Amino acid sequence: MRASGKRAAAIGLSLLLCSSPAYPRVIDGVVAVVNEEPVTFSEVREAVAQGMGVPVGDADALLREEHDSRTVLRWIEDLVESVLVRKELEKEGQAITKAEIDRAVESVRTANKLDEKQFADLLAKDGTTLAAYRRRLQWQMERGAIVRARKYKEVTVTDVELREYYRKNMERFLKGGQVRLETLFFPIPADAAGEQAAKIRNAAQQASEAVRSGRTFDEAYGIARATVPDAKLLGGDFVPESDLLPEVQREIRRLRTGETSAAFFAESGAYIVRVDARRGGTPEEFSKVRESLGEELTDRRSEKAYADILSDLKKSASIDVRL
Repeated sequence: MRASGKRAAAIGLSLLLCSSPAYPRVIDGVVAVVNEEPVTFSEVREAVAQGMGVPVGDADALLREEHDSRTVLRWIEDLVESVLVRKELEKEGQAITKAEIDRAVESVRTANKLDEKQFADLLAKDGTTLAAYRRRLQWQMERGAIVRARKYKEVTVTDVELREYYRKNMERFLKGGQVRLETLFFPIPADAAGEQAAKIRNAAQQASEAVRSGRTFDEAYGIARATVPDAKLLGGDFVPESDLLPEVQREIRRLRTGETSAAFFAESGAYIVRVDARRGGTPEEFSKVRESLGEELTDRRSEKAYADILSDLKKSASIDVRL
């Protein structure tokens, strides 16, 4: 993948009408070309809005103010990968159709007992649109389709494997136990404007990436405070797991002792947590966690399988990133 060092804010400043047969639509600034398929600034902007849970206008402001091209490249990379997968499925005659996406959207809407207006209003509250939601569903369906087509046996989980996975992760399923956490917290005020909230969310994502790359919580906290002065680094003694926010409880159940979460969001703001220690509690029965563990182990294997598929696709692809 090739990218120049030009500032990301320069992307898409002019509207271009491409006359080449390969681009039969108005292009608002091409940021990448993948096997002759263009990726536009608008698509990047919509992906950022969807990922950050902010309106498109606020995502546009974030991108145009971003001075670090690596941040923008991460968003472009996701879109490049989605194009590679979609084109491969089309070549194999397994493309996800509009009708399949329609059915998936309808299933979600009816399962939540919402009419069309209520569903659209709920999406708008989360800073997204029905069109953006459909694109996210399409990406998820395409990802699942290519993994099933290429790596089905590798992601299939047997009962023996599931029981062994439960045994190794039993500490995560202790009822009535206590936990000691280290937490990075990014408060998002209830009256925060869309762009302000987006900047806080972006700072949380960057802090999460810093920790994953080997930075300490103290170092990530120092970086974050440059953007979010109200960010907090919290530690302390053991607390009952049941006293924690539901979102925090859900996240730490995914973590072994010593592991750190990605950034996640609750009503009060963004969090990154590390489980330092656990004590007490009794394990839940295997039968009660079997289904969720099966989904988790399948997802973990699918992640690896998908990464392997992408690696193979990129080796034979023509990818030109234009920053």
